[in-house]
Amino acid sequence: MARLDRLVGRLGARRARLLGAAGLRDLGARGATEARAAALRQGPWAGAVPADGPVPPQAAIEAGLRAVLAEEAEALLDEVEGPAARRVLAAFLALDEAAAVKALLRGVAAGAPPERILAAAPPGPDLPAPLLRRAAAAADVEGVVAALEAGGHPLAPALRQALPRRDHDGLLPLEAAVDRAAAERALAAAGARGAGEDGRVLRDHLAGAADAANAALLLALAGAGPRRAGEVAPLVRPGGRRLPEAEVLRLAGAPAGAVRAALARIFPAVAEAAAPWADDLALERSLLAAARRAARSRPLSAAVAIAYLLDRRAEARRLALLLRGTALELPAEALLPLLEMGGAA
Repeated sequence: MARLDRLVGRLGARRARLLGAAGLRDLGARGATEARAAALRQGPWAGAVPADGPVPPQAAIEAGLRAVLAEEAEALLDEVEGPAARRVLAAFLALDEAAAVKALLRGVAAGAPPERILAAAPPGPDLPAPLLRRAAAAADVEGVVAALEAGGHPLAPALRQALPRRDHDGLLPLEAAVDRAAAERALAAAGARGAGEDGRVLRDHLAGAADAANAALLLALAGAGPRRAGEVAPLVRPGGRRLPEAEVLRLAGAPAGAVRAALARIFPAVAEAAAPWADDLALERSLLAAARRAARSRPLSAAVAIAYLLDRRAEARRLALLLRGTALELPAEALLPLLEMGGAA
């Protein structure tokens, strides 16, 4: 394992600047959206909102948050000592491209304007800005897949294979195919020669992410009625350790109460979810907790960087949701779960 002393030291200072739950509550106490967004001009999210001038629209602020994340991730990757550790962290960061591809699919399917789609889909190593613009301007989902194929994106073959199932399950098969293909690429990097403890850290994270994704799938299908195993199996993320695939297939489409009761044994907070975003945040919180434990037990490994970056992403997501909630005039009690679940431990 390559020692990551310098990077770990820098991450300690960066982690101390996270807003955490207290900072999010303080931000939530500011009344209007403009006041909350203006508060981001300084501190750990400086750059997400222009330092001067009027507060930009919500989409631009969210794009700014993603840009800050991407710039920081690139800077951290440059500081990793040792090629094997660098490959593992790069594989972790590459998982973000799956999220960007899914944002493209959702935006085009919903008929969103290209600028709004691009705000939700930041560029990456295999997803440069010109390719993003071509895909975002596509007339339909098939056009997005064609644009990604023409650009040689590594996730395009999985999308092409899943396209025929779109008529039956909408975007779900395509998003599942993207996630599976991205996880397979990351697993290959984690198992490469020399990956060592850093590779084990990434494999553990991918297993937890698979369990969370399969729990989210069950929640999405809850109450829809029994589904054939052959229909559900392509939607399941392989590699989970706490939620076996056989259990996912058995529970798919079951009544919501039965699904939540089963999942609560693995993800207790799911049983208490009440707000529209609470399920996602509960599942994300379990991943954050596992990543922090790994960072504490392996303090000179890539676990420290992965835990920090996951907390940073979670904070960005909660900031975006907080700003959206304010714009929608949601009451403070509806936003409270968001504020309480957003801190970095």
